[in-house]
Amino acid sequence: MKKFTAVMTAAVLMGTLSGCSDAQAKLKDSSTVLITVGSKNITKGDVYSILNSTYGTSTAITNANNIIAAAEIETTDDMRKQAEETLENYKSLYGDMFITYLEQTGMTEEEYKEQLILSLQAEQLTLNYINENYESLCTAYTPVKATLLEFESSEDANAALSELKDGKATAAEAASAHNSSSTGTSLLYTTESTTLDAMVRSSLFSMKKDDGWTVIPASDGSKYVLAHIDENDPEKLKEDAVTTFQNLSRIADDASVYYFTKYGFHIYDKTLYDGVSADYPKYLVQDIKAEETK
Repeated sequence: MKKFTAVMTAAVLMGTLSGCSDAQAKLKDSSTVLITVGSKNITKGDVYSILNSTYGTSTAITNANNIIAAAEIETTDDMRKQAEETLENYKSLYGDMFITYLEQTGMTEEEYKEQLILSLQAEQLTLNYINENYESLCTAYTPVKATLLEFESSEDANAALSELKDGKATAAEAASAHNSSSTGTSLLYTTESTTLDAMVRSSLFSMKKDDGWTVIPASDGSKYVLAHIDENDPEKLKEDAVTTFQNLSRIADDASVYYFTKYGFHIYDKTLYDGVSADYPKYLVQDIKAEETK
């Protein structure tokens, strides 16, 4: 089984790396018979075609991510420790089943740990991108830390505003005293924050710290929001902003495009190209380059 798995893996690799004819990767020894069932021969070419159409897309993207991550992210002692602990946990939890799994995939324990480390490195790619581009990301997404209090009537909002301006109550106390369920907690918001009303969003990112508390009517008139900018200095917000940026899918997509472009990711095989186009279109940076050169 180990040998058969190794042959299949080699088939995928050779199909990806070998020359192409009519935009189709070919195996030089595709006619080599691997298995005979009755009168039916299963060749390397048959296996490659099945693997490429079924697993080629995810395998190509995962392997490319791992290669990029290994080049971009330093392997740390903490990563090695995490990989070792994960391996030991799997061995303890699954026992002989895990050992059998390693044998069937043709991997040693050390090779499996290396795969775990690669996964940990890949998880750091978006963070790496954010740290390298933090200033421009702040310009694009305008992170601010603010306290927002929601009220259903202008009377409650104005009464709370008066107490806040006079310093008679905290944000939480003013909200509680005037029929608001808001907690008064200061949170970080960006232009991608989906919980913000359109009018509140528009006003919030034009406010300054010295503006104090401001009443903002919701766009549909259903509520009134008291807003206060607690911090808008990107450097002072960096820890919270980086965490928030890591959860923004648009930034994760931009990071992928950035690194796949940097390392010249290019697909030559038509079947693989179609699979990536359907499932991971953002990774087809070759199309972006082609469009730019027109």
